[in-house]
Amino acid sequence: MGMSGVVMVLLALLALVVLSMLFSLRRFDLVTVGVLLFGLFLVFLGERVFGTGDFRLPVSGVGLLLVLGSVAARGLQWSRAEGAAKQAHGLALAFHALSIGGLVLYGLTLESVTGAMGLDEAATQRWNGVFQSLTPLLVVLGLGPTVLLSRVLMAHPRAVPEGVAKKAVEAGLSASLMVALLVPLNYLASQHNAEWDYAYFRTARPGSATISLVRALPEPVEVNLFFPPGNDVAQEIRPYFEALAAASDGHLSVRLVDQALEPALAEELKVRENGFVALRTDGNDAKLKIDTDIDRAKRDLRKLDGNIYEQLVKITREKRTLYVTAGHGEANWREKENPLRKIDSFKKDIEDRNFKVKTFGITDGSSSAVPDDAAAVIIAAPTQPLLPEEVAVLKAYVDGGGRLMVLADPTATLPAELMEHIGVRTGKGPLAHAEMYLRQSRGVRDRTLLATNKFGSHASVRTLSRNSAQLGVIVPDGVWVQKTEDTPHKVSTLVRTFPDTWEDLNGNFEKDEGEDGKTWQLAVAVELGEGDDAGRAIVVGDVNLLSDPLYLQLPGTKVFANDTILWLVGDEDLAGEINTEEDVKIVHTRDEDQAWFWMTVAGVPFLILGLGLVLVRRRDGGKA
Repeated sequence: MGMSGVVMVLLALLALVVLSMLFSLRRFDLVTVGVLLFGLFLVFLGERVFGTGDFRLPVSGVGLLLVLGSVAARGLQWSRAEGAAKQAHGLALAFHALSIGGLVLYGLTLESVTGAMGLDEAATQRWNGVFQSLTPLLVVLGLGPTVLLSRVLMAHPRAVPEGVAKKAVEAGLSASLMVALLVPLNYLASQHNAEWDYAYFRTARPGSATISLVRALPEPVEVNLFFPPGNDVAQEIRPYFEALAAASDGHLSVRLVDQALEPALAEELKVRENGFVALRTDGNDAKLKIDTDIDRAKRDLRKLDGNIYEQLVKITREKRTLYVTAGHGEANWREKENPLRKIDSFKKDIEDRNFKVKTFGITDGSSSAVPDDAAAVIIAAPTQPLLPEEVAVLKAYVDGGGRLMVLADPTATLPAELMEHIGVRTGKGPLAHAEMYLRQSRGVRDRTLLATNKFGSHASVRTLSRNSAQLGVIVPDGVWVQKTEDTPHKVSTLVRTFPDTWEDLNGNFEKDEGEDGKTWQLAVAVELGEGDDAGRAIVVGDVNLLSDPLYLQLPGTKVFANDTILWLVGDEDLAGEINTEEDVKIVHTRDEDQAWFWMTVAGVPFLILGLGLVLVRRRDGGKA
């Protein structure tokens, strides 16, 4: 038996001794409260002090046993009492149970519970934040009246005077509410504590994408950190660059210099003051401004990895161009009516990775030829058919080693001849699942908001596959994607659904007869030949996957979009994550904004007014 087991046994024996003594006493009101307080203390000790250590379970378990034992003792007292004493014991039992309710709410935040609910990291944080805030409030609100009622019962062992129990409850609640005020005060204090504020600097570490980039540097890169000696910002960013240097196999070097002490170097790099990160290769250089004051530098430090990746790509890689077909009702970055077809955030993110993004319509020559500088062409779920000349141009382009990304959805009008040519076909109805979906409206309509973390082994989803426990994607109204039977091309699965997913052809969001449940492919990669010069294609069954609402909220979506683009253009070795600690903007619809407005300006005041009227009427005996 390990040390934790020995402690468990000893504490359990102690708890049994205490409980046996408790039930053997004739008058044990004060002892009951003492056992309750001691049990709560052990639970606090196990959960907050020992945390995830070996002693957590035994200490918390024995504490919970004592708490439940005190409840049983209180119930026994209530069953034996009579008259006003019985009423006092009943009130004490009710508030005793209120404290227990706090522990129940804490149990809802345990990892086993949130894991079973399938909550993602952000939802888990919100869930735990609510219930972990309510836990101490309920415990304190229950303890105050319980303690004072026990004091009344001890002071009047034979007969409790009428009205004394009620006054004890009121006094106990008043005291508890005063103590409960410490909970939000403690929260505010923790939020404004300087040590807490600096915790986010843990994220100033190289992401896997940046590490892949420095490992594949075509030429040496010199990094000069222009900061004064002993500067706090320099101390925070230096480990980041040292980690990059260690991963670069000697291709990246880092120096910490003071601009005033290195005037020649500063003039060469055009740095006129401290507070710059200067990167230089044999023929290119770039600078990144980071304030020397730690408080003003916070915003830049939160997105340090993304900024450094962007600058490294600019000076070590040539800028390439992605063309997006236009003029056929495609999803685009200027969309105003349907947010699920606006791909502005995707466009900006791709541009940060050293790509240009241009439209490709009739006026851009789409019926003549794909421009020579095209790294890839994206067909973003057109709602109108492409011209036969445009389809012929795209077929010739992919046959000549071109790269295509095709995005579908139930309303898309994809060029059938082109899809047959690359050996892929798509479904018509949205896929649905009875359990694995994003709960949004809490109705059956949500069943087509598919959630999945099932990825293939292809190079373009290698990062997602390795981190599938943390990264997933949401596919709203997606259609299936599969290869044609006679295609000679290699078609690889990228994303697939959970089993028992059906194609909802009639739009009732129910699994009907003929709508068989199975595992469907949601995205595939196609290789039209062998070698680096062969044509490639990515076909995704949902353009909404890259829309602003999902792209901004889901890290897995960003990884999927970036890595598939990199595979298309032949840079799959640079795939990976970029670390960031930027706050995600909460996006509401217009109706949701109006609802929040009316709840704050009207709902809350009316709620407070109504509660006040009820209390006044009760105090005045029903007279307003």
